Amino acid sequence: MLKWFPVLAGVLGLIWFWAGPESADEGRQYAGRSTPVTIAEVQRSEFFDSVAAVGTLEAWESVEIRPSVAQIVTELLFEDGDRVNAGQVLARQKQDAEKARFSELSASLVDAKREVERLSNLATKNQVAQTDLDRATTKVQVLEFQLEEVQARIQDRTIVAPFSGQLGLREVSPGALITPTTRLTTLDDVARMRLTFAVPAVELGVLSVGQQVTARSAAFPDSFTGRISAIDSRVDPISRSIQVRAELPNPEGRLRPGMLMNTRVKANPREAIVIPEEAIESRGKEHFVWLLEGADTATKSRVSIGGRSAGLVEITDGLTSGQHIVVDGVGLLRMSPAKVQPKE
Repeated sequence: MLKWFPVLAGVLGLIWFWAGPESADEGRQYAGRSTPVTIAEVQRSEFFDSVAAVGTLEAWESVEIRPSVAQIVTELLFEDGDRVNAGQVLARQKQDAEKARFSELSASLVDAKREVERLSNLATKNQVAQTDLDRATTKVQVLEFQLEEVQARIQDRTIVAPFSGQLGLREVSPGALITPTTRLTTLDDVARMRLTFAVPAVELGVLSVGQQVTARSAAFPDSFTGRISAIDSRVDPISRSIQVRAELPNPEGRLRPGMLMNTRVKANPREAIVIPEEAIESRGKEHFVWLLEGADTATKSRVSIGGRSAGLVEITDGLTSGQHIVVDGVGLLRMSPAKVQPKE
């Protein structure tokens, strides 16, 4: 048994060396060599709460182009991916019967108006009954209404872009018989995009219309910036989340409907003391930093933290501007105070 005593003592010594005393053991210092560390000055800077979510892009306006009546396509005036303006003609359906009827009614209307003019001249000389003039005038009005009806049927067979945007793929060919269930193509206004995402209802207090939104996609190395345009009026009772919608400018047309975007909302901007996350040493609910005192001594100091964002931590109590703390090398420091060697 005695022969194992030196080995056991050595193991216990190593455990004591690496574990070190608790933070309450102040005033003791390891007498070994100085630990090389990186020092940073504590400063106040702009900080904000960050709400992260995953959202889906939608075109600002989006529609499937379909005919309103069943008829044969005679003209297709667009190609895949064309950019079109509002009111631009995209396709025409067969309208021979409507055009013939329009010509017939137009000729009849000219004749009817001529008859009204003739009867009006006779009526001023009391050479014709007023009822004959009224009957002729009514006939003109009826013909005008019939012409409007035919024009409406012609317009129904003329398919136009309801708004400016980019077309999708063409899905029909000239000569095809199409019905209201047939999709010719799609039209999306992608000059600006709607980004819809869900956030936990507990974050509702820090969200408001007009806040900045930053969105990233795996398809592009850079990020896109927009603003919250609307917040839903109801919380989902199952997921306890609320839908938020943001508007993202898309002048170059790189964003497409249906893309998945990692979204981050900047909320509650304020001036605060912010330090790198790696400078924090945590034990349960307690948090500490190593505060530089003098040129080569660091002591462990308790701090209170607030929000976190992108590798940064807000300090609400325990630090003031101008102090210096250890940033890189915190994991090598054991006893407080500790001898340190700040790196250049």
